[in-house]
Amino acid sequence: MVSLQRTIGRAGRVPVTGAAAAGADSRTQHARMADRIVSYVRPDAQEFIARLRRSPCCAATTSDAKLDAALASRVEVIFILRGNGLDLSPVVRRIHDAGKLVAVHLDLIEGIRADRSGIAWLGQSGVDAIISSHGQLMPTIRHEGMTAIQRMLLVRQSLLSSACAAVVRAAPDILEVLPGVILPSVLQLMPTFDIPLLGGGFVRTEAEARAILAAGAIGVTTSWEPLWGLNGG
Repeated sequence: MVSLQRTIGRAGRVPVTGAAAAGADSRTQHARMADRIVSYVRPDAQEFIARLRRSPCCAATTSDAKLDAALASRVEVIFILRGNGLDLSPVVRRIHDAGKLVAVHLDLIEGIRADRSGIAWLGQSGVDAIISSHGQLMPTIRHEGMTAIQRMLLVRQSLLSSACAAVVRAAPDILEVLPGVILPSVLQLMPTFDIPLLGGGFVRTEAEARAILAAGAIGVTTSWEPLWGLNGG
């Protein structure tokens, strides 16, 4: 695990050469990154949710090509599901410069662990929201000032009650249900949550997306580009 202090610390003033100079340059670069992040005001959970409601079909990206397409689209929120977690700050900056918000999947990106240190690193990178299936991390994400999105995978009906109970204990800002395409069918089997819902996974048509929204979800996450920017009307 990369030490945050070692990575973000400023370079010393003593002249150095070779590998030491390269290390100093790297530390200076990260210090400049931190200075830029300070000027960005991260939205709170309510503002993040409001942006989702306004543009409910969000882009789920797994590659640079998908990210470029998402940046050129009308989506207001981009979900990063794959990538190098240690080199996210330039990506986050591009997304913010485009006037969009960014959520990162802590469990899936490479290079950082799904723990408190990983959450702190993403916070330093300027991320607006963090997605994770680990309910015990939701309070830490919220404490770090980011929107906490818990992902719940529905694989068997027999596990639904225990999964929902775990969500209540974790108290995320948003619950993402996978596969989202079945959300309209299973929603009646779930307890009433005072937590906004997202539907993600296997959503490929406008009819499927609108069915999820009509069932009460505030948004849909999808990698299917024709749906990006679909409004909720």
